[in-house]
Amino acid sequence: MVPNLSVLILTVLCMMVMPTKAALEVIGSGFGRSGTDTMRVALNALGYKTYHMKEILENGLTAHVETWHELLKNGCDDEAASKALYEDLGYTAAVDFPTSACWEALMWAYPMAKIVHTQRKSGEDWYASASDSILSLMHTFPFNIFKRIDPFFIRFA
Repeated sequence: MVPNLSVLILTVLCMMVMPTKAALEVIGSGFGRSGTDTMRVALNALGYKTYHMKEILENGLTAHVETWHELLKNGCDDEAASKALYEDLGYTAAVDFPTSACWEALMWAYPMAKIVHTQRKSGEDWYASASDSILSLMHTFPFNIFKRIDPFFIRFA
């Protein structure tokens, strides 16, 4: 069985990222739909505990939604709040939105962390992928209802 080539390539690339003593050791600066989930899988395979939008959704981190809302509203300038999102639950890597919206502030908060950027070949490729997945969900049931009543969807939809 041949492993998924993109996971293999990302795993090899991630092996070059030497872990540091920082709580957050790897920060992803790429938008969602640019390989961030594949990066999450590769980082986890290397032993990192990786924060990704999936963590918020799958683990019910509803308190994180409000914190992210405040951080994004204020230019990601609350270092203590940013660090608490990751450190309180032991995350050592972070990729995808909303982390990618604050990667520059996180770079200053974790100066020893490695920044890993993922991107699509073009903006058009990214938009096509996002339109077929994360953007299209906001207009379908039940998300079109959730975004009117649920704090998560009100904040991020």
